[in-house]
Amino acid sequence: MKVIFTVKADELKLAQMLSKFGEKYSRMTYKLNRRPKDYLLEVDLNSEDLGEFIRRLNHIKDATYNIEEIRGGGLLDKVNVSLLRTNSDALVGKIAVAKTDIDPTDGGVVKLDEELWLAKTVDDCQTIKETSKVRVIRVEGVSLIVDGETDEECPC
Repeated sequence: MKVIFTVKADELKLAQMLSKFGEKYSRMTYKLNRRPKDYLLEVDLNSEDLGEFIRRLNHIKDATYNIEEIRGGGLLDKVNVSLLRTNSDALVGKIAVAKTDIDPTDGGVVKLDEELWLAKTVDDCQTIKETSKVRVIRVEGVSLIVDGETDEECPC
């Protein structure tokens, strides 16, 4: 089974984990490609070992990862595998409505799926007016980072 991850982690800790995992699970091979902000990790391993691999990946301090693709031969090659986004990942890309003005310094409040969320702008120069539609770019802690229509020219 081939699994492709994007990984943000300390390079040394990631390399150590891959080396130790490879020693114990000799059927595993990997290719690690450095990119500007993360790594592209392609892993070939038995499907029974995937859970253990992910468990060890979770143990790397401050590491984050996304599974980009799973190719497994047999049935998996014939089925389009669509991973279900959950928790905060499921909010990214959704449209919300500003319930207050959202400025770069103090942030504001948006309504998303009938819930109120603290929000900050993605751009330090952007101010979003109340009732504007915004798109969720990412989640940081308990705040949504949003992008919307700019109401004024950015002096930056």
